Amino acid sequence: MIDNLYNIKNFNSNKLGLFCFFSGVFLLPSAVGISIIFLLISIFLSLLKTEQILKDKWNYPLILSSLLMILSTIFHFLREENYIDLGIDPNLSLIGLFNWIPLFICFWGFQKYLNTPQKRLLTSKLLICGSIPVIFSGILQLLNINGPFELFNGLIIWFQKPLKEVGSLSGLFNNQNYAGLWMTLVWPFCLSELKTPNRQFLKKIILLLICIFFVSFIFLTDSRNAILGLLVTSPIILGTANLIWYLPTILFGFLLLALTVIPIFPIEIRIFMETIIPERIYTLFPEIGFNNISSYPRINKWIASLSFISKNPIFGWGAASFPILYNIRYGEWFGHAHNLPFELAISYGILPALIIFSFYITLLYLSFKKISLFHQKSAHNIDYFLNQKAWFASSLIFFLAHLVDIQYFDARISILCWILLAGIRSSLKEEFSYKSTI
Repeated sequence: MIDNLYNIKNFNSNKLGLFCFFSGVFLLPSAVGISIIFLLISIFLSLLKTEQILKDKWNYPLILSSLLMILSTIFHFLREENYIDLGIDPNLSLIGLFNWIPLFICFWGFQKYLNTPQKRLLTSKLLICGSIPVIFSGILQLLNINGPFELFNGLIIWFQKPLKEVGSLSGLFNNQNYAGLWMTLVWPFCLSELKTPNRQFLKKIILLLICIFFVSFIFLTDSRNAILGLLVTSPIILGTANLIWYLPTILFGFLLLALTVIPIFPIEIRIFMETIIPERIYTLFPEIGFNNISSYPRINKWIASLSFISKNPIFGWGAASFPILYNIRYGEWFGHAHNLPFELAISYGILPALIIFSFYITLLYLSFKKISLFHQKSAHNIDYFLNQKAWFASSLIFFLAHLVDIQYFDARISILCWILLAGIRSSLKEEFSYKSTI
């Protein structure tokens, strides 16, 4: 009798946890506060058996990184006077830990809800459906309808900046780069759904419309990261058979763009090309010169970042220290290093940065390797195969995007990052036979 009661309790907690996780995923882009509540409940229910954490060796790098970051934070407080003299607040190092350690716990906790291909497929569909409000908010922004909009007596509030103030489409993210990255991360799942064979005609039409809205939204953000991410991830889903037309098309497009923005070409050619290529595209890529490459803003920040890291490689300078250090050296204010590994190394030292991003790259490599083996060993379950490629493509573009910019500190994007990594880790545990159920 007692055993039966325990089984019922365990069954209910599993179902409740799965419901909360799926609800949190769906609400993540549009109602992040409520989403976090659902996700916290799901993590709590997932981690009731904490001994499972230590059984998985993939958790060790994150545990070690957590300890090193905590040690760095303690060091910042011990040397508090030195940091305060520079204008760096050690309290920010403590606050900054919440951008990392709780999300490491998410990585552990989310795997329970992503441990079958069916669960990952449903999660990706919820990401697509949950992103439709983002598209809707973008349409309202184009119509100059900006709110604020309230739901459930103010529990959910949308407010978006006017288009003329932001300059490009940003939707409810209020930042075109954040909005563009979110849509680019979800795009591989849209394309994989569209490419899945044997769909009903009506579903194909709906998926095609969703894909058109996604692509349009990404281009209207004017985010170079997002546009390049779209171009990089699409052939991963489409497959090598489509490269015969995809690559020449992309290369031809880049050639036309190069004729427009690279100053080594005669001015007459560049002026002519500007009449062909839409202005909103070529203005994203200002004239490129190679005489003084270190003067480019991003490269200049990376050089400065390496200098800051070299002067304090073990413990770092503390969270949010880059803009202060950069202002001291150059007399200008920039919010971050435009490279997440550099930003983490500046904040907490080089060791946590190396461990975390080596961990990330290894997951990507093993995921790619497994996708290749799956393709060789099985021609069935094409929907799961395409979905698995989408998880890899989305995780890859997140990594590449954060080598040249940082959107990680938006809760929606950082949570999505660790959902993606948890999904990849879960897939690596599986054999090729996909017969399990939700």
